[in-house]
Amino acid sequence: MQLSKPLAMNKQCPVCGQKFEPEPGFYFGAMFISYIFLAFFSLGLTGLLVFYFHQSVDLAFLVLLLTLAVMFIWNLRFSRSIWIHLVVKFDPKTVGQTHKH
Repeated sequence: MQLSKPLAMNKQCPVCGQKFEPEPGFYFGAMFISYIFLAFFSLGLTGLLVFYFHQSVDLAFLVLLLTLAVMFIWNLRFSRSIWIHLVVKFDPKTVGQTHKH
């Protein structure tokens, strides 16, 4: 991954030839995966800081915002990975075969 192009992805898998964007707008669903993951992560981190470590709510939100800023690109790519794994079925017979789509 190049830091200057954080959203750049390969066009297809070099092993099986699976297109990584089968149709325009394919990763729209990844937004929902990201939202769910970040909501639980945010609740967990903030709750841990406030209730377990007895930090102020202001400090907990500051730490949360800094953490989310650092995790932004990772979360985006992670959500895309989860989405394509949920939607595209893996066919082990195609591993090692490169086919044209």
